[in-house]
Amino acid sequence: MSVTLKDIAAALGISVTTVSRALTGQGRISDKTREKVLNKALEMGYAVKTAPSSRGEHKQICIVFNSRLQSLSSDPFYGTVMVGVENECQKYGSKVFLQTISQPDDHSLWDLHKAGRLDGLILVGADVYPSIVEQAKEYQIPTVLIDNWIPGLAVDSVVSDNRGGIMRLVNYLVSQGHRRIGFIGGPLSHRSLQERYDGYRAALRENGIARKHEWGWIHSQPGPQVDQGREGMEALLARGMPVTAVITDNDSTALGVLQACDQAGVKVPEDVSLVGFDNVEASEYVNPPLTTVHIPKQRMGAIAARRLHELMEGRDADITLRITLGTELIIRKSVQALQKW
Repeated sequence: MSVTLKDIAAALGISVTTVSRALTGQGRISDKTREKVLNKALEMGYAVKTAPSSRGEHKQICIVFNSRLQSLSSDPFYGTVMVGVENECQKYGSKVFLQTISQPDDHSLWDLHKAGRLDGLILVGADVYPSIVEQAKEYQIPTVLIDNWIPGLAVDSVVSDNRGGIMRLVNYLVSQGHRRIGFIGGPLSHRSLQERYDGYRAALRENGIARKHEWGWIHSQPGPQVDQGREGMEALLARGMPVTAVITDNDSTALGVLQACDQAGVKVPEDVSLVGFDNVEASEYVNPPLTTVHIPKQRMGAIAARRLHELMEGRDADITLRITLGTELIIRKSVQALQKW
């Protein structure tokens, strides 16, 4: 079994933080303690990485995502987020590389860390295993989550105002005369999607609308979002179209809804209004252009990278931040105002 910082700390009767400072060369620590830790680490077989020789040394930043996403660069949401991460890391002279994780007990990251080739982690999306975060904390690797947060774990994260953004969409649809408002999305195991669904239900209540089960379609398992949108809309059409408007929890799902409507001869927005979430590039160019909620995706990536470098430098590392970015309603042509309620 690999030797961890916790093992070294237990052997010496000191804190894991002290061990981490001794091995990384960061923080205030006496030369005597540093030497004692280094000797014990070598004795126990821990692969000691050489401490940075100067502030300008290149840091190795790993962007981690679940292999289910297949590719970050081609993802309409996370691809833009990643541009923000890379641009910001360039300002610090840091090198960025990608790593997919397919199982919770993957050891590849920790091997890189022990070999001195990993200084910080940015974990992208809701599918990153909590065990990866726990292990990163044990190894004292600075870590920031993007579009996710994990209850009970003190780890920094950058997220968007999912609940508030969806509530803004519902309120806009109500202002246009809609009262029978459906929802297609999921799975709710994704924290951001759960927050969006919660916002939908809360906004209906605040507008005095009694939600009906047949208005919604929630997927229980992750899958291609366009396919899920198409499947959800086909289900609503099979129920006789019980709604006048549909909210989807992301724009890719909305594109699937548009496909299902086109195949069924249902016109958007003449027969049913449609709104999305995320404001990915394609949402502006579909027919009709999609009303949606804008998330500053590139800024999200840049802020996560900036916070990671603060942690690596020991700045405000004793507090855990959850940075929530505001959203903006983008009104296009996929919503039609109703003449009568």
